[in-house]
Amino acid sequence: MSNNVDSRSLAIFRILLGSYLIYDIISRLQHGKYSLLWYTSTAEGSYLDADDTPHRSPIHRVWFYRGSASLQIILFCITFFLGLSFTLGFKCNRFTKTLLWLNVTAMQCRCMPVHDGSDTYFRHLLLWCTFIPVEKVWSIDSISQNENKGRETKSDLQKSKVIHIEKGYNTLPIFAVKLQIVLMYVGTVLHRSLDLYGFSMKIFQCKWLPPQLTAVHYALGGSFATRDIALGDFVRSNIYISKFMTLTAILIEGIAPIMCLVLKKKAYIPQILLVKLHFGLLLLMNLPVAMAATSIFTPTSMIDKMQRQLSKIFPSTVKNPVPSSPTSMKKKDMDDCTVAKNKKTKRKSKPFIAYFFFFYMLYDFGGNRNWYKKIDSGDVGEFLRFSQYWVMYSGPPTTTSHALLTGSIGETRGINVWQWIKTREIQVVDIEAFQDGEIWTNFTHVYPSPRFERAMLDWSKIHDKRRTQRLLQGICEVTPFDELTFIVQNLDINPPGIDTRFSRRRPDTSTSVTCKN
Repeated sequence: MSNNVDSRSLAIFRILLGSYLIYDIISRLQHGKYSLLWYTSTAEGSYLDADDTPHRSPIHRVWFYRGSASLQIILFCITFFLGLSFTLGFKCNRFTKTLLWLNVTAMQCRCMPVHDGSDTYFRHLLLWCTFIPVEKVWSIDSISQNENKGRETKSDLQKSKVIHIEKGYNTLPIFAVKLQIVLMYVGTVLHRSLDLYGFSMKIFQCKWLPPQLTAVHYALGGSFATRDIALGDFVRSNIYISKFMTLTAILIEGIAPIMCLVLKKKAYIPQILLVKLHFGLLLLMNLPVAMAATSIFTPTSMIDKMQRQLSKIFPSTVKNPVPSSPTSMKKKDMDDCTVAKNKKTKRKSKPFIAYFFFFYMLYDFGGNRNWYKKIDSGDVGEFLRFSQYWVMYSGPPTTTSHALLTGSIGETRGINVWQWIKTREIQVVDIEAFQDGEIWTNFTHVYPSPRFERAMLDWSKIHDKRRTQRLLQGICEVTPFDELTFIVQNLDINPPGIDTRFSRRRPDTSTSVTCKN
């Protein structure tokens, strides 16, 4: 494994992560106040009670404080501008990157129902960026530095810059962020297989492994995040295709990340496999894309090739890459001597906090596998929101639920409130047919947004009537409805070979409130 990393790979990594963050913030608030009320905790007009949170420690109560809508707007704006600064590489330093991580963590943890493992993954990658010079090139800061030195502003587009990391300084953070990516994939694979079944014969019951290989069928068979497209229907109806996709997915997730970490110049091969895997997920399911993270594995040779191609298309903007000076490569021994002479200075600049996070990452990962008993029971990781418990699609589940919210205005009843939030259109639903036997084939498109869908999936599992009433009362405060009814269909996902997609597991549950408008 090389201790060198191309600064352009880090720049691409920064730009992709930052762009996703900006998109994420905008999508969280896409329905205005109807989305914002997930993050508030006022007596009226909020979806959650102030105590409806798993974070009970005094510091978390301050860090993840909800409060009023006005406060949340301010916090979202701060996070947005910090994210924009990070993406553009403007005033991008240890302080602003740490502030960004703190704000993103608070944004996510203020409202847990709308989140999943992908948000945790993103947060961890952002944490490691605080220790890495992701702003070294292709940033406003680097352009300003070049101007101050009398260089042309396009100089870092023309040079193939490789950061030669000094031992004990950036070697560990660079390696740690790569290892973090590997642990996410490997942890997920282990949780699906050995963590649940061990080395017993029960492992053959795993839906991700032969002879079962039904994981993709159940993932696409359920309504959560599945796109209502012909390709998804084709995969669901063809057991051999879904089994092949299951096998290739588990192999890529288990092997490709490790190969990215181990290989040097050929790291782009497993990297491409991971990108293809996540592109397939993007086509079939409405899930966050993890392709951005793999960009940090891109070797210099691949970036040079891409830059040469871009120079042909945009010759006035992008120039052919110029390799690093051979003379500078020969100065490695001299650099080591310089480090030795300035040993005291280097010790002061070592990222001791990064060392702590690195070793805790390994410790928590092993503890979650039950390889040993954790001394802190994982409390430190939970306190810092740095847990290494990766469980994405562990089963995947063989059950699902559909949560339909209807309302009434005057004499008009059965109005689809989810549709009203999206478009302000009045769409009337046949409630009797919905409760008597009709099962909507794909429910993902019914919800106002993916965040609403994630919340409703967990909401319908808990069956907390008081909590549901609080949600409905919050919606009452900002909508013109006279009455709201929350109906949950409890469904089994039918196994391969059955024509119908769902069957009822138990009777529907229903909760109603009268609005005080």
